[in-house]
Amino acid sequence: MNVNHNLGTRDQKLFLAQAQELISAAVETGTCKDLRVLEAHACKLSALNIDKALQLKLMLDAARFLYIAGRADHGLAVAQSARDFALEFADPVSSTAALNILGVCAADTGNLPLAMSSYADAMSLAQKTKDMSREGRTWHNLGTALMYTGLYREAITCFLKALEFTNLVEDLISARAPLHTNVAACHLYLGEISQGLVAIKKSIGSAVDSVDPNAILNRVLAENCYTRLLIEVNNFEGAREHAKVARQYAALTNSARADISASVAEGLSEIYSSQIDVGLTRLQQTLHRAAALKVNAHEVLVALVKTHEHLGQHDKALEYLNAMLDTQRKTQEANILQHVRRHLEQLHDADEGMLLEDATQAIKKLETRAEVFEGRVAKGQLKKLDQEIKNLDQELFKARIEVMERLAVAAELRDDSTGKHSYRVGRMAQYLAMEIGLTEDEIFMIDIAARLHDIGKVGIPDGILLKAGPLNNSERDVMKTHATIGANVLAQSNIAHMKMAEDIARYHHEWWDGSGYPDGLVGEAIPLPARIAALADVFDALTHLRTYKPAWTIDSALTEILGLRGKQFDPKLTDVFLGLVSRLRREHGDLDKLLGAGADQSQFLLSRRKIQETLEATTIPGMPQPLSRFDLQR
Repeated sequence: MNVNHNLGTRDQKLFLAQAQELISAAVETGTCKDLRVLEAHACKLSALNIDKALQLKLMLDAARFLYIAGRADHGLAVAQSARDFALEFADPVSSTAALNILGVCAADTGNLPLAMSSYADAMSLAQKTKDMSREGRTWHNLGTALMYTGLYREAITCFLKALEFTNLVEDLISARAPLHTNVAACHLYLGEISQGLVAIKKSIGSAVDSVDPNAILNRVLAENCYTRLLIEVNNFEGAREHAKVARQYAALTNSARADISASVAEGLSEIYSSQIDVGLTRLQQTLHRAAALKVNAHEVLVALVKTHEHLGQHDKALEYLNAMLDTQRKTQEANILQHVRRHLEQLHDADEGMLLEDATQAIKKLETRAEVFEGRVAKGQLKKLDQEIKNLDQELFKARIEVMERLAVAAELRDDSTGKHSYRVGRMAQYLAMEIGLTEDEIFMIDIAARLHDIGKVGIPDGILLKAGPLNNSERDVMKTHATIGANVLAQSNIAHMKMAEDIARYHHEWWDGSGYPDGLVGEAIPLPARIAALADVFDALTHLRTYKPAWTIDSALTEILGLRGKQFDPKLTDVFLGLVSRLRREHGDLDKLLGAGADQSQFLLSRRKIQETLEATTIPGMPQPLSRFDLQR
């Protein structure tokens, strides 16, 4: 049944009853035969005008169900409809709930920009209505999204802020244990074992026994984290004890995730207690079980990589590492392309086509007038309209790649916490393109395309991208794959005029002398846009702080680039680039301000800044300043 406002009241009531029966049955039983039908019915509820409160409740219930069912991709569309409907309905409570579930689904499908903007809006509403319960939950959800993206320092800050709210809001007390677990996990990933042990002890100490499946799963995850932390300090006996506790709690629930998490803890504790064959067999069986149940096997693969490295079996470790990377790459590519497709669907191509058609008709009228009157004014108007259409085409292109640009910036955040690297590279590439006399269209495109140069970093594990020291040969090989990953994603985007962006992503690490990657191209065989972007990328990377290096001075960076003239970089382009940087410094002084101006218009970075300001400004009554799992109930 197609639902719209033109349907009669009787038909709308009938559809509402059908949707309520479908969604309520799914929530009560935990199952649904056809998730796409559920998604479609839930999305169409926003078009009814019968019982807005019930319609909104059903949409939120459907979005939560789809997320819990492991199909956040379906939940995303429902959550977006619920958000739009709730905001139109002007209900701050429901709007906060809708924004939170939208953030949860966005984060789970790899869209940190959408998650962060949703949480920023949820935070504003919760503070406006003085709803500390929902604000605390939003901090928890935001921290989890950042944790999933590898931004562990920022995640810890959010979790600590959420913990402050648990001391004042009674219905948040149950969140203490999972919040402490998440803090411990972040410290584990950062290699800060002593801090992780402090946090996990707080988690176990604040845990309350419950028959609630979510509480049981949280306890299993906590015991798993405790096990891994104890292994890091060679307390293998303690690790085995906590692995046993993880198994005891996992036995109380039918959760596949709890079972797999407990099995990983058991396998690791056995291996490090010299029961190597037993532990290896357990981990391998767990991997097969995860595949059969279609549960994310990332944790199991990480355990197998760690195990074989511990045993000195580096070839076997590399085998599992490659399997893990392949899974991560496919998942990330699918997530990006899904969000791009959804974004394109929402751009209302029909409306855009009407704008172009209207402009074309106006040109034809002016052409007729120009022929009849041979008037210079008419011809001048024709030229003006032609430029307006060109500007419209450029704006439409920018709109089409908006989601991809935000995801590219999000991928860079682990390397550049400001999120401005991509914008600076794009603008510097644009200036260099202007300097060598490229066409106006090429200059426009190279700015946009160069911003996407490192989108392939979404497929690189945190352990490699965030490594403080030099990479070993295997890690370096993995890092190199970001060039082909990015190019593949851009090639599959179904967005017209992306060839330049694809070339830049694939070839910006090729060297003039042929010693670069991925294809070892030599000299002018490297596409010109990639040669331009390479200079801009290296200059910006050298002059800014990275996890593996301090920021260089501009003069030091230029000296380094000059030394690589004719080796890494096109010699003629290098000469032009060196002169360009010197001129820009004389004319503008602050290069960062000049090159990073585009970042100031990024809604993602604006949301990020808004959250940071909220974090710094938030005061909680009765609390001194300063200072898991998703909560799907609000």
